Amino acid sequence: MKASTILNIVLALALAIVCAKMAYGSNSAEKEKTEEKSAGDDGNATKSHGAFKEFDINEDFNENAFNYFMKGGGLILAAGDKEKSNAMTIGWGGIGQLWRKKVVTVYVAKGRYTHQFMEKTKYFTIMEFKDRNVGKYMGSHSGRDEDKAAALGLHTAYTENGTPYYEEADMVIECRLMYKDEFNPSNFTDDVPRDFYKDFSPGLHSLYIGEVVSAMKK
Repeated sequence: MKASTILNIVLALALAIVCAKMAYGSNSAEKEKTEEKSAGDDGNATKSHGAFKEFDINEDFNENAFNYFMKGGGLILAAGDKEKSNAMTIGWGGIGQLWRKKVVTVYVAKGRYTHQFMEKTKYFTIMEFKDRNVGKYMGSHSGRDEDKAAALGLHTAYTENGTPYYEEADMVIECRLMYKDEFNPSNFTDDVPRDFYKDFSPGLHSLYIGEVVSAMKK
Protein backbone atom coordinates (compact mmCIF):
# COMPACT_ATOMS: atom_id res chain seq x y z
CA MET A 1 0.00 0.00 0.00
CA LYS A 2 1.31 3.41 -0.92
CA ALA A 3 2.46 5.75 1.83
CA SER A 4 0.04 8.44 0.61
CA THR A 5 -2.92 6.04 0.95
CA ILE A 6 -1.93 5.10 4.51
CA LEU A 7 -1.56 8.78 5.39
CA ASN A 8 -5.05 9.52 4.04
CA ILE A 9 -6.54 6.70 6.12
CA VAL A 10 -4.81 7.93 9.27
CA LEU A 11 -6.01 11.49 8.67
CA ALA A 12 -9.58 10.28 8.07
CA LEU A 13 -9.58 8.29 11.33
CA ALA A 14 -8.18 11.26 13.27
CA LEU A 15 -10.86 13.54 11.83
CA ALA A 16 -13.59 11.04 12.76
CA ILE A 17 -12.30 10.87 16.35
CA VAL A 18 -12.23 14.67 16.67
CA CYS A 19 -15.80 14.96 15.32
CA ALA A 20 -17.03 12.29 17.74
CA LYS A 21 -15.48 14.09 20.72
CA MET A 22 -16.99 17.39 19.64
CA ALA A 23 -20.44 15.81 19.30
CA TYR A 24 -20.17 14.18 22.75
CA GLY A 25 -19.08 17.46 24.32
CA SER A 26 -21.99 19.30 22.71
CA ASN A 27 -24.53 16.74 23.95
CA SER A 28 -23.09 16.83 27.48
CA ALA A 29 -23.27 20.62 27.58
CA GLU A 30 -26.87 20.58 26.34
CA LYS A 31 -27.78 17.98 28.98
CA GLU A 32 -26.23 20.14 31.70
CA LYS A 33 -28.20 23.18 30.51
CA THR A 34 -31.44 21.17 30.57
CA GLU A 35 -30.75 19.95 34.10
CA GLU A 36 -29.93 23.45 35.26
CA LYS A 37 -33.12 24.77 33.71
CA SER A 38 -35.24 22.18 35.53
CA ALA A 39 -33.45 22.76 38.83
CA GLY A 40 -34.83 24.99 41.56
CA ASP A 41 -33.13 28.00 43.11
CA ASP A 42 -31.22 25.67 45.43
CA GLY A 43 -29.84 23.74 42.47
CA ASN A 44 -31.90 20.62 43.12
CA ALA A 45 -33.98 19.34 40.22
CA THR A 46 -37.71 18.92 40.82
CA LYS A 47 -38.52 15.23 41.18
CA SER A 48 -41.35 13.69 39.21
CA HIS A 49 -43.31 10.55 40.04
CA GLY A 50 -45.28 9.55 36.98
CA ALA A 51 -47.92 12.24 36.48
CA PHE A 52 -46.97 13.85 39.81
CA LYS A 53 -44.33 16.48 40.48
CA GLU A 54 -43.02 17.35 43.91
CA PHE A 55 -43.68 20.88 45.14
CA ASP A 56 -42.49 23.07 48.00
CA ILE A 57 -45.14 23.08 50.73
CA ASN A 58 -43.76 26.39 52.00
CA GLU A 59 -44.15 28.18 48.68
CA ASP A 60 -47.00 26.46 46.84
CA PHE A 61 -49.56 25.48 49.47
CA ASN A 62 -52.04 28.26 50.19
CA GLU A 63 -55.14 26.44 51.44
CA ASN A 64 -57.39 27.72 54.21
CA ALA A 65 -56.47 25.62 57.24
CA PHE A 66 -59.99 25.90 58.70
CA ASN A 67 -61.80 24.19 55.84
CA TYR A 68 -59.09 22.29 54.01
CA PHE A 69 -60.08 18.90 55.41
CA MET A 70 -63.62 19.30 54.12
CA LYS A 71 -62.45 20.33 50.66
CA GLY A 72 -64.22 18.29 48.01
CA GLY A 73 -66.22 16.47 50.66
CA GLY A 74 -63.18 15.31 52.59
CA LEU A 75 -59.62 14.15 52.08
CA ILE A 76 -58.40 10.57 51.86
CA LEU A 77 -56.06 9.16 54.49
CA ALA A 78 -54.00 6.07 53.59
CA ALA A 79 -51.70 3.98 55.74
CA GLY A 80 -50.01 0.61 55.56
CA ASP A 81 -47.27 -0.92 53.46
CA LYS A 82 -46.76 -2.81 50.21
CA GLU A 83 -48.22 -5.97 51.70
CA LYS A 84 -51.45 -4.45 53.03
CA SER A 85 -52.97 -1.01 53.36
CA ASN A 86 -56.25 0.80 53.72
CA ALA A 87 -57.70 4.25 53.12
CA MET A 88 -60.62 6.23 54.48
CA THR A 89 -62.26 9.61 54.12
CA ILE A 90 -61.44 12.16 56.82
CA GLY A 91 -63.10 15.47 57.52
CA TRP A 92 -61.19 16.28 60.70
CA GLY A 93 -57.62 17.47 60.74
CA GLY A 94 -55.20 20.32 61.15
CA ILE A 95 -52.16 21.77 59.39
CA GLY A 96 -49.54 24.05 60.90
CA GLN A 97 -46.30 24.07 62.82
CA LEU A 98 -45.12 22.08 65.81
CA TRP A 99 -41.63 21.43 67.16
CA ARG A 100 -40.32 23.70 64.38
CA LYS A 101 -41.73 21.31 61.78
CA LYS A 102 -44.51 21.55 59.22
CA VAL A 103 -47.09 19.08 60.51
CA VAL A 104 -50.44 17.54 59.71
CA THR A 105 -52.74 16.23 62.45
CA VAL A 106 -55.38 13.63 61.64
CA TYR A 107 -57.96 11.82 63.75
CA VAL A 108 -59.08 8.20 63.36
CA ALA A 109 -61.71 6.51 65.53
CA LYS A 110 -60.61 3.29 67.17
CA GLY A 111 -63.39 1.31 65.51
CA ARG A 112 -62.29 2.24 62.00
CA TYR A 113 -60.41 -0.37 59.98
CA THR A 114 -57.70 2.19 59.13
CA HIS A 115 -56.94 2.63 62.86
CA GLN A 116 -54.92 -0.59 63.04
CA PHE A 117 -52.76 0.55 60.12
CA MET A 118 -52.16 3.95 61.70
CA GLU A 119 -51.05 2.25 64.91
CA LYS A 120 -48.37 0.32 63.05
CA THR A 121 -47.28 2.88 60.50
CA LYS A 122 -44.23 5.13 60.37
CA TYR A 123 -45.69 7.18 57.52
CA PHE A 124 -49.10 8.06 56.14
CA THR A 125 -50.46 10.02 53.20
CA ILE A 126 -53.21 12.60 52.81
CA MET A 127 -54.75 12.73 49.34
CA GLU A 128 -56.95 15.23 47.57
CA PHE A 129 -59.35 14.17 44.80
CA LYS A 130 -61.37 16.42 42.54
CA ASP A 131 -63.77 13.54 42.06
CA ARG A 132 -66.09 13.75 45.08
CA ASN A 133 -67.34 10.22 44.48
CA VAL A 134 -64.05 8.91 45.84
CA GLY A 135 -64.60 10.59 49.21
CA LYS A 136 -68.24 9.54 49.35
CA TYR A 137 -67.46 5.89 48.64
CA MET A 138 -64.41 5.71 50.92
CA GLY A 139 -66.47 7.24 53.71
CA SER A 140 -69.42 4.89 53.40
CA HIS A 141 -67.69 1.53 52.90
CA SER A 142 -65.25 -0.42 55.07
CA GLY A 143 -62.00 -1.99 54.01
CA ARG A 144 -62.91 -4.94 56.21
CA ASP A 145 -65.57 -5.93 53.72
CA GLU A 146 -64.01 -5.09 50.37
CA ASP A 147 -61.09 -3.64 48.48
CA LYS A 148 -62.37 -0.07 48.18
CA ALA A 149 -59.57 1.04 45.89
CA ALA A 150 -60.33 -1.76 43.44
CA ALA A 151 -64.04 -0.98 43.57
CA LEU A 152 -63.28 2.62 42.59
CA GLY A 153 -60.75 1.64 39.94
CA LEU A 154 -57.89 3.24 41.85
CA HIS A 155 -54.30 2.07 41.45
CA THR A 156 -52.04 1.94 44.50
CA ALA A 157 -48.52 3.34 44.23
CA TYR A 158 -45.86 3.82 46.90
CA THR A 159 -43.50 6.60 47.89
CA GLU A 160 -39.78 6.07 48.40
CA ASN A 161 -40.66 5.29 52.04
CA GLY A 162 -43.15 2.62 50.98
CA THR A 163 -46.19 4.71 51.90
CA PRO A 164 -49.31 3.94 49.85
CA TYR A 165 -51.15 6.51 47.73
CA TYR A 166 -53.39 6.39 44.67
CA GLU A 167 -52.23 7.31 41.19
CA GLU A 168 -55.59 8.94 40.48
CA ALA A 169 -55.21 11.50 43.31
CA ASP A 170 -54.70 15.14 42.42
CA MET A 171 -52.40 15.92 45.34
CA VAL A 172 -50.52 13.77 47.85
CA ILE A 173 -48.90 14.85 51.12
CA GLU A 174 -46.70 12.30 52.87
CA CYS A 175 -46.13 12.54 56.62
CA ARG A 176 -43.76 10.86 59.06
CA LEU A 177 -45.53 10.00 62.31
CA MET A 178 -44.11 11.94 65.28
CA TYR A 179 -46.80 11.55 67.96
CA LYS A 180 -49.98 9.60 68.62
CA ASP A 181 -52.45 9.43 71.48
CA GLU A 182 -56.06 8.51 72.24
CA PHE A 183 -58.66 10.94 73.55
CA ASN A 184 -59.21 10.57 77.27
CA PRO A 185 -62.80 11.34 78.40
CA SER A 186 -61.53 12.56 81.77
CA ASN A 187 -59.78 15.40 79.91
CA PHE A 188 -62.93 16.65 78.19
CA THR A 189 -63.60 20.13 79.57
CA ASP A 190 -66.78 20.78 77.61
CA ASP A 191 -70.06 19.04 76.80
CA VAL A 192 -69.39 19.13 73.05
CA PRO A 193 -67.05 16.11 73.01
CA ARG A 194 -69.02 14.36 75.76
CA ASP A 195 -72.25 14.63 73.78
CA PHE A 196 -70.56 13.65 70.53
CA TYR A 197 -69.28 10.33 71.86
CA LYS A 198 -72.51 9.30 73.63
CA ASP A 199 -73.89 7.69 70.47
CA PHE A 200 -70.78 7.42 68.32
CA SER A 201 -70.36 3.68 67.72
CA PRO A 202 -66.79 3.74 66.28
CA GLY A 203 -65.57 4.94 69.68
CA LEU A 204 -63.03 7.52 70.74
CA HIS A 205 -60.66 9.04 68.22
CA SER A 206 -56.90 8.73 68.27
CA LEU A 207 -54.86 11.67 67.06
CA TYR A 208 -51.77 11.35 64.91
CA ILE A 209 -49.29 14.15 64.26
CA GLY A 210 -46.98 13.75 61.29
CA GLU A 211 -44.18 15.85 59.88
CA VAL A 212 -44.63 16.66 56.20
CA VAL A 213 -41.75 14.95 54.39
CA SER A 214 -42.94 15.30 50.79
CA ALA A 215 -45.73 16.78 48.72
CA MET A 216 -46.63 16.26 45.09
CA LYS A 217 -49.42 17.20 42.74
CA LYS A 218 -50.44 16.96 39.11
